[in-house]
Amino acid sequence: MKAADGFTRPWPTVAVVALFVLGAFLLTCAVQKSGLSTAYTIGLAVEAIVSIILGVRLFGEHLSPAKLIGVALILVGVAGVRFG
Repeated sequence: MKAADGFTRPWPTVAVVALFVLGAFLLTCAVQKSGLSTAYTIGLAVEAIVSIILGVRLFGEHLSPAKLIGVALILVGVAGVRFG
């Protein structure tokens, strides 16, 4: 959304919408295979981690120790939901 400049730039806006639709489709497929609670939790975790990676790589955002601990907690939580 930062690159889309408030949805005023067409190509970044198209990319945001296309990725949202793709994400919804993939989540639908995952829910059919593994159930809502597991698929939704893992989907949210993947979205969070991908957004952190994109923020660091594309926008030069800083990863503080607190953010790294947060990512680790997300991963531990997803593992608990998936394998628990």
